[in-house]
Amino acid sequence: MDAALDLVRSGLGGLIAIAGLLFIAGGTLGILRFPDFYTRLHAQRASDGIGAVLVCVGLAILARDGEVALRLVLLAVLIAALGPLIAQLSANSAHVGGLAPLSGPYTAPRPGVKREEGET
Repeated sequence: MDAALDLVRSGLGGLIAIAGLLFIAGGTLGILRFPDFYTRLHAQRASDGIGAVLVCVGLAILARDGEVALRLVLLAVLIAALGPLIAQLSANSAHVGGLAPLSGPYTAPRPGVKREEGET
């Protein structure tokens, strides 16, 4: 019975951690693809915060020691609580520093095509 419980715990913890890694990969793709700081910040915060929390929770489920699991859960709570604050401070600093978001329609650059000056 104990071996079956360990197998279920390992499977569940692994699936949750993999789901978190997929969220992080999506956030990385958004950072690479989006045109300006503010949209990149949104992609990073929306997906990487959730992904990091999921990875910590998955690792907490996989942990054999209760103290390690508790520390991982507390780390997940800390990430979830401080992530929005850090994103807000970053966006506010960029705004105060004069960084304006892109306006108007955005056309993504095509691979191999050189962009013209002033084109967004």
